[in-house]
Amino acid sequence: MTVFNRTFNKTATLTAMLAAVLALSACQSTNSSPVIQRANSTFETTGIAGTKIKAQQNALDSAKNTCRGKQVIVVDDKVKYNGIVDENMGRIIGQVGAVVGTIFGTGSPDLSRNDDYEYMISFRCQ
Repeated sequence: MTVFNRTFNKTATLTAMLAAVLALSACQSTNSSPVIQRANSTFETTGIAGTKIKAQQNALDSAKNTCRGKQVIVVDDKVKYNGIVDENMGRIIGQVGAVVGTIFGTGSPDLSRNDDYEYMISFRCQ
């Protein structure tokens, strides 16, 4: 075997391994949020996502996993926006970008991140 073939084989093997790792990590679910137990059988968790609805769903999914078939009773909840621009300004920029993108055939700008919204809940299992 020549030096070129050995180098090529090593590079191909490393590339295949990297592709497999990336493919498997894409399948991993990241919706689960840590749950903290407080006094009086109360729990707390925070769902984080790029949209308010997804953040709420992530927090509620963690609560459902904690309650294991029992009903989740939300005692308190709070939504926090952490975006790079004001929430309303982000919507306006997104709408203007969509119109301009449609006119010029380019995509609309995406200013959202995967951690723009935090949905914090306190809950009990019943």
